[in-house]
Amino acid sequence: GGQFAVTDGDGNYKITELVPGTYDVDISFETTHIVRAGVIVGASNVTPIFQAMKIGESIRIIGSPPPINIISTAKEKRIDRDQITKLPTPGDTIESVLGTVPGSQNDGAGVAFSGASGLENRYLVDGNDITGLTFGNIGSPILNEFVHEVVAVTGGYNAEYGRATGGIVNIITRSGTDTLSGSVFGIYQPGWLSAAAHATPSNSSSIDITGNNAYDGHLGFEIGGPIVKKHAWFYLGVAPKISRTDYTRTTKRQTDCRKVLDNGSLSTCEAANADGQPDLDPTTGFYLTDTLDKETRSATARTTNIIAKINAAPNARDKAMLSLIAMPSSSKTPALAGLPTTGTRSWGLTTDLAARWTSKFDEGRTEVEASLAWHRSTFNTGAQDSSYDNTALQVLAGGDLAHIAAFGGESAKTIEGCTDLGAGDPYPLISNCPMDNSTYTIGGPGSISRDREERRAARIGIIRRLDALGTHEIKVGLDVEDAQKVSTRMYSGGGLIQNYGSTIYVNRWAEIAPPGSTDPAFDRTCSTADPADPNGGDKMLRCRYLGGLDDPATKIDGQTVNWGAYLQDSWQPLRNLTLNAGVRYEEQRLRYAQRLRGTQDALTGNYLGDNAMVLRGNFSPRIGAIYDPTNQGRSKVYAAWGRYFEGIPMDINDRSFGGEVSLRQTYDANTCGPIDPATGFADGNACLSTTRSPASQELLGSSGVLVAPGIQAQYMDEGLIGAEVALPSNFVFGAVLQHRRLGRVIEDVSPDGANTYIIANPGEWSAEEERKLEQQIATTTDKAVRARLERDLSLYRGIRQFDKPVRDYVAVELSVSRRFTSGLYLSGSYTYSRTDGNYPGLVSYDNGQIDPNISSQYDLIELLGNRRGRLPQDRPHYIKIDAYRGFDIGDDSVLTIGTRIRALSGIPRNALAAHYLYGGDESYLLPRGQLGRTDFEHGIDLQVSYKRKLTKTTAAELYVDIFNLYNRQGTFRVDDTYAPQFSLSSGGVGGLEQNANPISGGTYEDLIWSKRIDADGNESAQPLGRNPNFGNTTARYAPASAQVGFRVTF
Repeated sequence: GGQFAVTDGDGNYKITELVPGTYDVDISFETTHIVRAGVIVGASNVTPIFQAMKIGESIRIIGSPPPINIISTAKEKRIDRDQITKLPTPGDTIESVLGTVPGSQNDGAGVAFSGASGLENRYLVDGNDITGLTFGNIGSPILNEFVHEVVAVTGGYNAEYGRATGGIVNIITRSGTDTLSGSVFGIYQPGWLSAAAHATPSNSSSIDITGNNAYDGHLGFEIGGPIVKKHAWFYLGVAPKISRTDYTRTTKRQTDCRKVLDNGSLSTCEAANADGQPDLDPTTGFYLTDTLDKETRSATARTTNIIAKINAAPNARDKAMLSLIAMPSSSKTPALAGLPTTGTRSWGLTTDLAARWTSKFDEGRTEVEASLAWHRSTFNTGAQDSSYDNTALQVLAGGDLAHIAAFGGESAKTIEGCTDLGAGDPYPLISNCPMDNSTYTIGGPGSISRDREERRAARIGIIRRLDALGTHEIKVGLDVEDAQKVSTRMYSGGGLIQNYGSTIYVNRWAEIAPPGSTDPAFDRTCSTADPADPNGGDKMLRCRYLGGLDDPATKIDGQTVNWGAYLQDSWQPLRNLTLNAGVRYEEQRLRYAQRLRGTQDALTGNYLGDNAMVLRGNFSPRIGAIYDPTNQGRSKVYAAWGRYFEGIPMDINDRSFGGEVSLRQTYDANTCGPIDPATGFADGNACLSTTRSPASQELLGSSGVLVAPGIQAQYMDEGLIGAEVALPSNFVFGAVLQHRRLGRVIEDVSPDGANTYIIANPGEWSAEEERKLEQQIATTTDKAVRARLERDLSLYRGIRQFDKPVRDYVAVELSVSRRFTSGLYLSGSYTYSRTDGNYPGLVSYDNGQIDPNISSQYDLIELLGNRRGRLPQDRPHYIKIDAYRGFDIGDDSVLTIGTRIRALSGIPRNALAAHYLYGGDESYLLPRGQLGRTDFEHGIDLQVSYKRKLTKTTAAELYVDIFNLYNRQGTFRVDDTYAPQFSLSSGGVGGLEQNANPISGGTYEDLIWSKRIDADGNESAQPLGRNPNFGNTTARYAPASAQVGFRVTF
């Protein structure tokens, strides 16, 4: 709808609460009449219209002013409807379009901005938070067809935004207007329009997996129009989506029939060349193998995107919006290296409901905005055949495929080709199909989920405009959210079995009885190392094993309460000078699981109240200045500084504050039953149900989780300085220097070697809290309590021994853009950045762990060696070019060609080994990034569309997107494991466990001198066994593909 405003004596005016879109601005004064047509208004943006007038003239000016926001220091990228539809986008949900943001990159967990990880962003839809609660990813991936505009703010955001140390992504959905309009649309990407994915063979397995798209597409409609013209409008969209990926399982055997000739080439395959060593390609480093058989297993997924929205404007002062977003989904994922029974299915429903009201008072000088929002998401997993939900997953490690095939998962061709020393064995001196450093799964699906997360949020904001030495726009606001989560701890069959042939590990979820409890449900006895015993003895604890779907003890109720308030003033003492100053205050209260509140920790002896961790005193100052040298809105020079606090995701509630206890029992295989000569393994299920005592057992998590007194919230400081200028040709050039540095981090640490974990700020602990605890100890007469407090004091002091986490990001970003009236659009950016430190953020990229704020990165002091260096986000050079051009064909048709060009540096490479307590890839043998980086990556995407008017109000469009035009399937990830946890087997016999400590300051030449550490942490004189797949590509970018789409609009 239209709005009007009256200027002040200086000609200043402001029109607010406009729906993003294109408008005509009608300026009238006495006999003067000027119309500025085609003015583009974006979300959370100010479009300046500086218009000189001559008395008596009447003119019409077509064209929007340059897209320079002269009152904001935000480093932002706006992606409008034309860019969404006219550029080739490799994906159909909102995350796919964020690739146009300068410097952004896909880190595997989400879209990462400005040196942060992909889990540090905040996602808003029409101003309401849809960020996932458990990990901080996008909670509701909205279909691009329902989106009008996306604004990604990657630096310099004001005090009204918080709980993010990455970026703020504001998604503006489409709305109805006074004209009934809509579209029917669809995209289809068949497998035959995709190039075959390059194989990523592994030297440590006899099964190679290659995934190829079978089909992917959606079909839907969207429609909007008036309910009451000029006062109320509706919008509705529905789009089902289906996809299938075909995975080709290739079984292979190693060969022993070639030798390297004097000229470096390989001989032909002759039996006389056999030497008992598998043939190796001297060029690639891969084993030379014979293909035995191939099988295809498929993964399928179904999702429906639904959006319903009502906007209302009962009068010129008040506006309201009610919206609903729903996404039911389901999928099936096959077992790839294992029996089909271990495949899984998932299903869930994500819902976002929001209501918003805005009112203006005092001739528009005061605005009030209030909103209520509810986000709910469910996630369920289980076996594809539900009868296997009661069968344990057994993970077989090592051995060979000939014996493993006896479980019934492989073809006759594979069995025949893998069988050693048979009549037809062409390579009798080697093991044909070893499964070194790889696993094979049998049984059920493993983890079972019945999870639900909910956020209830309320927000109110007030804007007041006043004149005092210029103009002021003062904003004040308050937001509150109650986040709740129900998660489950279930293994199919009651446990997870890791079978190493001679040794079997049984992992179960357990619950420890509170001290003094007489509940008969705690009918087991669990033992674990007693951290309070100076002699290293064990502590016996009453416990129970958590059961299956019907056991209420498997459900964990978590809760976090957040609130924040802000005050901000945007002062313009001059028309071309704006000074912004604001402060935001936040608190976060993370609570214990419902059933733990009011209980006593079984090992620490600490009493647990309602709140596990309260983060208060989080003041975030934000300041900035913007100057427009042209005084016409065609340039700006700006600078800003701000502090931004993290909003901790709820994974920590599930694990650290939910009483998570995992029981790991170690059995000699013969204790549970004989080794089956047909398979080479004992039946691990016998260990799951045996009444015999294990050789050892360990309770992980039973030591309780301490929270360091005086712990403070994680934050990041940012400074930036930049400039933008619009030339007369309407080219807009920009340059910005950005520096971000983590100031404090929250992680779990263990000062006593993994016996006790403390949620803390690594490297620092409050001296004031230390004095308080010392005073408490001095006045305590109870010996047991005093001993507990003294032990706690010693642990808290140990926090200071850890290195302080560092993540330092510095970037220079250059950009250019222009929107031509002829239908040509161009946007390009070059970002030079460096990301250095010892802490990448909420994602632990090297071992694949996603446990925000409780990862293994800071658990043990001995694992901190060599972690300082180039972080995984460090990709110094990044070039992005987006462009499209429309060509008129007659009066009724348009041919549009769009392209995306990308070029970026590769990822840093590392050399990793296992740790005797923490397992694989936890020890940095060499300094981070010491081995250089992968190749420079580049690619081109292309879109060609043809649009034709069918009637005055109806048009049809057909388009083709081509991705990775020249099929460069570059390296996305490499195998950084230099030494696997278990050395390579020989002849199907499981190898020895091998761990290693970091080689402080070492180089590649030092790796051969690294010595094996056994399962008890004792170093031997034996060298490490090298992973034959070390340095090889394990994941690639998607192959060349094409999709066909259509859109009929009316």
